[in-house]
Amino acid sequence: MRVAAIVAFALAAIGALLPGDAGRMAAGAVVAFIVAVPLLRVLSLGVHWLRTGDRRFAGMACGLLLIVAVGSVIAAL
Repeated sequence: MRVAAIVAFALAAIGALLPGDAGRMAAGAVVAFIVAVPLLRVLSLGVHWLRTGDRRFAGMACGLLLIVAVGSVIAAL
């Protein structure tokens, strides 16, 4: 998480300093990065729980990712 925070800060700083389209692209990248990191963490935990045999927590991780995916599809419509 520390590395993710450093990367997010660096992208935000680049987005704030660069003019025009490059700054907007860096700002969009930081938003996407901030959204993606917790989802990847949930995915990795779900895989870990599935491998260790804890199907209840793996199912909850899968359910959470499914809820986020459905919400994203609904928001896109």
